Amino acid sequence: MLTWQIIDKMLTLRLYSPMAVAMEIEGTHPIKVVARRTGLSPHVIRVWEKRYSAVTPTRTETNRRRYSDADITRFNLLQRLIAAGRSIGQIAQLPTDRLHTLVQEDEGSGNVIALTPTVAPAENGATAQTHFETCLSAVERLDAAGLEEELFRATRTLGRIALIDQVIVPLVQKIGERWHAGSLRIIHEHLASSVIRMTLEGMRNSANIPPSAPHLIVTTPAGQTHELGALIVAATALTEGWRVTYPGPNLPAEEIAAAAEILDTQAVALSIVYPPDDPHIVAELQLLRRSLPAEVVVLAGGHSVSHYHEVLMTIGAHILSDIASLRTVLETLRAG
Repeated sequence: MLTWQIIDKMLTLRLYSPMAVAMEIEGTHPIKVVARRTGLSPHVIRVWEKRYSAVTPTRTETNRRRYSDADITRFNLLQRLIAAGRSIGQIAQLPTDRLHTLVQEDEGSGNVIALTPTVAPAENGATAQTHFETCLSAVERLDAAGLEEELFRATRTLGRIALIDQVIVPLVQKIGERWHAGSLRIIHEHLASSVIRMTLEGMRNSANIPPSAPHLIVTTPAGQTHELGALIVAATALTEGWRVTYPGPNLPAEEIAAAAEILDTQAVALSIVYPPDDPHIVAELQLLRRSLPAEVVVLAGGHSVSHYHEVLMTIGAHILSDIASLRTVLETLRAG
């Protein structure tokens, strides 16, 4: 009969043997590290692995996936090629050197990947409307994996700009309308925010925007916790060639100003959605303007921005009515 001392020793030998430690650490990474380095979500990584055989990870003794540096390189190459309009099914099993060649062909002689990728043929007659409806249905079901997969599919079939303008923007508007009407709950908004944020991270990591590009901080003022609008602004700025930092919502003016100084930013974009009558917002906006260097431009938009029109005009902010006006302002600032 085994004693607890013997069992404990057996487990210790198994967990801390040189072979086990080497398998866990040397040259391999867990899926969370891969997701952070590539911008892909764990769900997409598993799909590319299982459905398309893009990589073949090793497994630990407890059957956990471990990925090599070469696997991470492949994921990054695949991400860049898909952003340029290629299909994962056509490139997933190509040799890595061939993927490098295709990236060079797609990006030409420059180092910046096209921010308006070629639109791939629509799969099964998919349109922006069908993508939108499928995404909304996934939000209603709290199906994060389904929403993520549909956004990824829409990126391939529509391209980034159309994805934002024709799918994400109307999706966010519909979620906001139904939340105010009481037919969707805050958990639905949080789920959509989480998935859209991952999509944004993937776009940012694959865009490969040069360090010389202008920089934009996107957030919401203190007390403003709804972040979907801010995420749309961040994604749109990426498609316009800006470097974007999105530190999350609900930031005090002092923190926004400190980030702007550290990051040497050219502009700060604020999303103001709810509540429309926060008595602290006026003071926050005034403090932000005083704390920022004079050359840093403030942009403001969102469902409740009209309620703070007077203070926004006083601090010289650009008030954004829609995504088109955002693009116009970003283009003007970049040219100037």
